[in-house]
Amino acid sequence: MKKKSIHATNFRKVLELFRDDRSEEAINLLKIIQEDYLELYSENKDLRSQIKEVANILDLAECMEFDGQKYWIKEDSDTTGPYCQVCYDKEGILIRLQERDKHWECYCCKNLFAKIPKGVTDVKEAPATKLKPPLKLFSSK
Repeated sequence: MKKKSIHATNFRKVLELFRDDRSEEAINLLKIIQEDYLELYSENKDLRSQIKEVANILDLAECMEFDGQKYWIKEDSDTTGPYCQVCYDKEGILIRLQERDKHWECYCCKNLFAKIPKGVTDVKEAPATKLKPPLKLFSSK
């Protein structure tokens, strides 16, 4: 990366060059400073754009809701979707699923997602595990 010429000492140098009637050198130094300024301005603009994009992604992530197989976007009282879990988790892209009679289909990755009727939950509780007695590390005498 080249060293930037925008520094207070360079402006002082330009002033000194003008005072010493070396205006040609002063003009050349000002051109270099201007080029560096425009480069920094462009870089700053790109970075601000990236920050805005990241902020938008974070805002979207807060609105995402996963139902166990698909993503939905919920904002206030609006719900949109569903969106493909595979495409979103792998690529970070939202692909709206196409509704069929008994499933949802992703045209991008070709995955199918079963429709679960409302009121039907297939949540199974983990079987109760029998606790084993603690191991005796030291014999008691």
